[in-house]
Amino acid sequence: MPLSNKQKKQFMQWLNDHNVSSTCPACGSSEGWAIHENITVGLDLDLKKKKAAPSQAGFFVMVCKHCMHAVFFAAAPILGKKP
Repeated sequence: MPLSNKQKKQFMQWLNDHNVSSTCPACGSSEGWAIHENITVGLDLDLKKKKAAPSQAGFFVMVCKHCMHAVFFAAAPILGKKP
């Protein structure tokens, strides 16, 4: 499901409030970041049972417009929800 305008605003405000640098730590570019349009989830792997299940953790993802370096931020605390 795409991020709502409210969620995008909350994320941008959180970045501002926490003084997150707009400079890419990988390449040093200040061209800016693209924000992935969805909250991304991963898989929790149980190696003993050889099973994967969707993770309860969701992430906002920003990608450097110059080098494509990706940065992940935990969505639940930013949106005011319990992880």
